[in-house]
Amino acid sequence: MKKLIGPIKFNKVQKMVIGIAILSLVGVLVYIKIKPDLVAVLPKKDINVIETIAEDGGTIIEIDEGDKIDVDKQFPMDMSETGIQNFIHQMTHQKIVAENDEKWGMIPMTEERIVRLLDVAEKNKANYKGANTYIRILTRWYNGDFSEIDVEHNIIWSMQGGNVGRATGILSYEEEIQYIEQNFDVNR
Repeated sequence: MKKLIGPIKFNKVQKMVIGIAILSLVGVLVYIKIKPDLVAVLPKKDINVIETIAEDGGTIIEIDEGDKIDVDKQFPMDMSETGIQNFIHQMTHQKIVAENDEKWGMIPMTEERIVRLLDVAEKNKANYKGANTYIRILTRWYNGDFSEIDVEHNIIWSMQGGNVGRATGILSYEEEIQYIEQNFDVNR
């Protein structure tokens, strides 16, 4: 009896594609398995929460990291436009409600960071396509106005090609405090 099907032979490209597919599958399975554990492994930032009363009578939550950060190093004057977008985007997460509670990346919103990013945006006004947008957003924040932070999040999110985690509102005072306590070590 004659064999109808012989051994399957793959060329180098096919072998490479199969290898990549297998490695990708293994990577996804490992990620799914350890993802919940990553949150516990990543250190929280040590911060102080300062509450001030806004002109409209509402409470503004401010974060102070003391002298623990060097904003000159964290935000160099020659930062890329993608870099400034990422930092503005990550700071909004402290104050916004996102679809399906999807927020990727976070950095405490501090006055020191806002001032430095404002300086960076001003210096790079000729180089950044969205410079006027960043300056407008950061100036509003510097003045303690977060009334449009959900819209501002979505502007930056859209510039970055976002498709998950659109802002749908602004966190209440209690929700913001809860978010801060879940994501940062708060000194009280």
